[in-house]
Amino acid sequence: MGRDTDKATQPGVFKRALAAAEAAAGGEMERSEDFALYKYPDYETYRAIQTDGNKAKLKRQFVKESHIETLAKFLNDTLGVTGFGLCHGTRRGAEQAWFARYLSGAPEVIGTEISDTADQFPKTVQWDFHETRDDWVGRADFVYSNSWDHAFDPVRAFAAWIGQLRPGGLLLLDYTRGQTPDASNALDPFGVSFERLQEMLVTNFAAEGSFMPVIDTRKTNPDYRARVVVFRKNG
Repeated sequence: MGRDTDKATQPGVFKRALAAAEAAAGGEMERSEDFALYKYPDYETYRAIQTDGNKAKLKRQFVKESHIETLAKFLNDTLGVTGFGLCHGTRRGAEQAWFARYLSGAPEVIGTEISDTADQFPKTVQWDFHETRDDWVGRADFVYSNSWDHAFDPVRAFAAWIGQLRPGGLLLLDYTRGQTPDASNALDPFGVSFERLQEMLVTNFAAEGSFMPVIDTRKTNPDYRARVVVFRKNG
């Protein structure tokens, strides 16, 4: 999947992809002040919309290398040597390559992408990130995503990701201005306030882990202003 560059600065590509998604999706929006979720008529429509959107934005890279370097330093400081990590919704595979470059221990880092373009990029597998994959369960030192707003069932996706963590492993979720409720649409179906995102994790997964301090790059990295939710699985 992978998020696009700032929607305000990429009107051509994004608007065309969004218009195509809205024309094809035929769904409706569940919305409140701090939560929004686009409801597709069926799973096949969701998968087709996400695949077409991915292909329309395939040359775009949202996350910056400098941000992944910051997260890798945090992982090095917190976990030491890393052996295995997962990045969900990576589109072009850049995130896993950058993590592998900056993490200690020469880890294996795999990215997932729902589109059939996944096999065009190294260390990327075609996979719907809502689903559990047996050979990943309980293995990952970390799971990272900036693409959680592409989830049609966010609790299901988060459950799969937390299930992939080893005891003491870390879930890292970027939060940017493109992931608010107002930004939700047929292409990016899930939007939520930062506080509600944390509340969802507490409500559904408090028995499985706890929060670490938020990583805030809004003032330290002008190329990628984000807050990162850090959820640590119980050891």
